[in-house]
Amino acid sequence: MRGIALLRQDFICIASTLQVRHATAVSQQDVKSAFSYCVEQVRTYDYDNYVWLLQLKQELRAALFAIRCFNVETGLVGETVKETGLLPIRMQWWKDAVNSVYRDKPVKHPVIQALAQVQAIHPLTRYRLQRLISTREEDLVGMHRMGSIAALEKYAEGTSSQLLYLQAEAAEIKDSELDHATSHLGKAVGISQLLRGTVYHAQRRRVYLPTDLMIREGVTEDQLTRGEPSPELNNVIYEVASTAKAHLDEARAMQQKVPKEAKALMLPSVACGLYLDALQNNAFDVFSQNMLKGAY
Repeated sequence: MRGIALLRQDFICIASTLQVRHATAVSQQDVKSAFSYCVEQVRTYDYDNYVWLLQLKQELRAALFAIRCFNVETGLVGETVKETGLLPIRMQWWKDAVNSVYRDKPVKHPVIQALAQVQAIHPLTRYRLQRLISTREEDLVGMHRMGSIAALEKYAEGTSSQLLYLQAEAAEIKDSELDHATSHLGKAVGISQLLRGTVYHAQRRRVYLPTDLMIREGVTEDQLTRGEPSPELNNVIYEVASTAKAHLDEARAMQQKVPKEAKALMLPSVACGLYLDALQNNAFDVFSQNMLKGAY
């Protein structure tokens, strides 16, 4: 409840600020409603990030909730659109919606309305928002196939790393060391999230484990969808987790070099590290009861 109370203060603050710094036809109530929607979506679908966002300073919280909600909404397209042929159409809608923000005519969707308010105060790079959409679209059209660990890293860079870059832009922090650390952290977080969703995805006949490693170890997609653990599957998980851990270690090593005001933006490393440690403690078995129960 304390978190919600804090966020209500944020909405009042940002609505007042926007009326002074950006002339729009949007009322304070419209702004508050848009950001309230963003918070609820992040709390529902991305709770780990909801928790750490509450630790940020007031002037930054609302902006980052809007960015994180954009990630949630574009990520839900694959869950809500059942006909494959409609996926590119829906993703094109999001691309057009982002463009509407930069034409100062944002479409009437709460996430886009919130992003437009953020953009008015903290300019965001359009390319990063569009790259996130394109990366998700490539994933959906490609039927969730990752041929190698390099493909996993590319996906993570196109999603999680872009989010972290956008968060730094919202915080108005420009620093080469932060960019480098953010790239590694984004890859670590993105790959870890895919590992964390292995069982969920397998139940829906989606596989994000590298095809080349699965072939090498003799692991089949049917084995995954049936929920059958094996030492060979654990070997695949180990290889992927080791890649995520290497990126996490690089990001942590660089954390001392990033500006003091940027350190809070590295907080996603906490949940990522806890998950990877738990995976190691459970012999890289994603089907173990501890991992299935989220005991980490």
